[in-house]
Amino acid sequence: MALNSNNNETPTAPTLQAALRQRSSAPTTGGSSTGNYVEVPIPKPKAGELLLKVEAISNNPVELRIQDGLMKHFLPLRFPFAPGTDVAGEVVSLGTGVKGFRPGDKVVAHIHVLKGGGYAEYAIASSSRVVLRVPEISASEAASIVVAGYTALQSARQVGIKSLAGGCEHLNVQIIGASGGVGTILLQLVKLSGAHVTVTCSDRNIELMRNLKADEVLDYQTQQGATYTSPSGRRYHRVFNCAHFVPLSNFSAQLQPNARVIDLTPTRRSIVVAMVNKVSLRSPHRFENFYMWDNQEDLQTMMELMGAGKVKAVLDTTFPLCKAGDAWDHCLKRRCAGKIILCSSPPISS
Repeated sequence: MALNSNNNETPTAPTLQAALRQRSSAPTTGGSSTGNYVEVPIPKPKAGELLLKVEAISNNPVELRIQDGLMKHFLPLRFPFAPGTDVAGEVVSLGTGVKGFRPGDKVVAHIHVLKGGGYAEYAIASSSRVVLRVPEISASEAASIVVAGYTALQSARQVGIKSLAGGCEHLNVQIIGASGGVGTILLQLVKLSGAHVTVTCSDRNIELMRNLKADEVLDYQTQQGATYTSPSGRRYHRVFNCAHFVPLSNFSAQLQPNARVIDLTPTRRSIVVAMVNKVSLRSPHRFENFYMWDNQEDLQTMMELMGAGKVKAVLDTTFPLCKAGDAWDHCLKRRCAGKIILCSSPPISS
């Protein structure tokens, strides 16, 4: 749908408005049944903002948490709410004060989670959360490395893996649940640092992990995988947990003294464990949580790494925007390898 300056009527664009349920005393089914499509006015960019014609949107687990109500004490959202934070598209128009962009630019953006709106034909993004897209990178690939890229890059830095050009050959690293959107990027970044990487995943993703250059791959359903035991007998200096909370005791026997363990999906339990671990004088290992912060510089870094072929996008499934409900339900299964992508599609018929 094109913007028409000769039309006196306010232009509209199909947007998925997801009526995200809050968890109550009674269980909810959630899923795509809580969403519907509506026609809404194409938004107008304010000062410092860009209007984007969306080409691809990446699905994120935080959106499932919003729907489940697990984020209601942290994210005071109004409902119905259109989700979607990781978008790639084309600049349509600029708000006042925006520099460095012009209409027609191909970009990738991170929309603040409190605003959302990426599940749409048009979306608004702050210019401070947008970077130009490398020409060789498709919209789907670019959208896949926003939040997942932030998380992988920043968590590696948090535990001291700062070089992406070797120098960490002495480190043995374990990545738990490495086949997801974050894990696939994290594996590639840690390999760039030179570290030896052991990963855990399901048997159907073993070949994918090997293709991404994992040194050792454990099937978590086997005894060796359940105990996180390195096939070569290595003990880990760093552990990244990309799966649900795993007690430190489950793999403490596999850790080096002074090892650092970071949970990339913080829960109430992991927060408490990290607090206790911080003040405890008994544990020889450091357990900590990760909290992402978005910034233009890191998004630019990820785009450059992908453009140089040093990091590859791993896409699980691609759906058209008119099948956003199917994408949502697929994400709920939590069995994805890489990222789920929504792509622009023809207008949705009523």
